[in-house]
Amino acid sequence: MKVPDKKYGVVAILDALGAANYDDSEIAEFLKARQVVMQKLDAKTEQVSANLNTARIKTYTFNDTVLVVQESDSEETAPNDIQAFVTVLRRLVVDSLGRRILFRGSFAAGSFYEDSSTNTILGKAVTDAAAWYDKADWIGILATPRTTVLIDRLKEQQNAEWDHLLADYKVPLSAGKEMRSWTVNWPKGFWVNGITPCKSGEKPREVFLKLLSQFHIPLGAESKHFNTISFFDYVAKQQGLKNKPFR
Repeated sequence: MKVPDKKYGVVAILDALGAANYDDSEIAEFLKARQVVMQKLDAKTEQVSANLNTARIKTYTFNDTVLVVQESDSEETAPNDIQAFVTVLRRLVVDSLGRRILFRGSFAAGSFYEDSSTNTILGKAVTDAAAWYDKADWIGILATPRTTVLIDRLKEQQNAEWDHLLADYKVPLSAGKEMRSWTVNWPKGFWVNGITPCKSGEKPREVFLKLLSQFHIPLGAESKHFNTISFFDYVAKQQGLKNKPFR
């Protein structure tokens, strides 16, 4: 058996919250919604970032889990690689929320082995992301600790603002602790034309709460939703995003 070539890039592992407990009708609706979201992602990746080579991004789906993979041009992860990848993840979270899918996950930069013909992907970046994708007590996507340190270093190299894509945040963990991490700034997407689900005259926070309120909240899962609202409000306050109606 031929061993796949070693590649370098960024890997995200996303878990659709609550999907494991769906009944037959809910599973059918989830699968349709997931297909629409992934098709929408494939159709629009070329538009979301000038730095993104669409031939280098791939998705894998396993039941209620989605893997998004972006191959880099070199072993050294560049700022453009992270920025382009996070731009895709930001759109994915916002689009999914509008399709009644709540994603929680993590992303990691590093090496991996990939074989599309056998639907196989493994390696250090995959293992790193897999260790953290289900640890946060919220809806959103965090960088693994190692990748957070990498982003810190990349930001030292590049003075450009990353705030529209990443938020430096103390993420609540399921174990009752917090962990400082760079996180995908998906709330910002509610203020970005072409991404926002807001229609003319609607306020971003109102639309966000409307989308979130459509989900059933099982006993014991309420903290995930309230922590998500807190993150949305934190980003809006930190970045001076005004909750005015869209025109």
